[in-house]
Amino acid sequence: EREDWAEVFGALSGKRLVVLTGDDEAAAAPFRDHPAVDRVFAGVPPEGKVATVRRLRADGPTAMVGDGTNDAPALSAADVGIALAGTASAADAADAVLVDGDLADVPAVFDLATATRRRIRENVGWAFCYNGVAIPLAVVGLLNPLAAALAMAASSLLVVTNSRRKLL
Repeated sequence: EREDWAEVFGALSGKRLVVLTGDDEAAAAPFRDHPAVDRVFAGVPPEGKVATVRRLRADGPTAMVGDGTNDAPALSAADVGIALAGTASAADAADAVLVDGDLADVPAVFDLATATRRRIRENVGWAFCYNGVAIPLAVVGLLNPLAAALAMAASSLLVVTNSRRKLL
């Protein structure tokens, strides 16, 4: 059991938290009492974790955090798998690997994903602005082709510059 789990769960408030553990009911009891935890499944074998993750995915996007070989199939089955520097198979199955193995870094993964999604939307917005304005104006002859090419280069430069900015 990781000592900082209660603090991390608190930092993830607002997200639906489900604990899947291969440990017995007694070991899972502390999780049941935490206000951020929605459900606890104890004594779950690896194949049971996969089945549970698949059921949870039917209700919406699902992230799985794990550190062992027995977690690898469930990490792979989740929309986002986060490995805590455990075994090589867990790291291979995961989308993100926290090399320190520090559970406290899990909220940062979600923050980074949110910031990345926002940046992608900004860049797509800039690209659509160019494609929605400059190209039609060039097609109907209201914009000189050289000006359209310069606008395209400026749009690309803007997207690249925006992508290089710090996310967090």
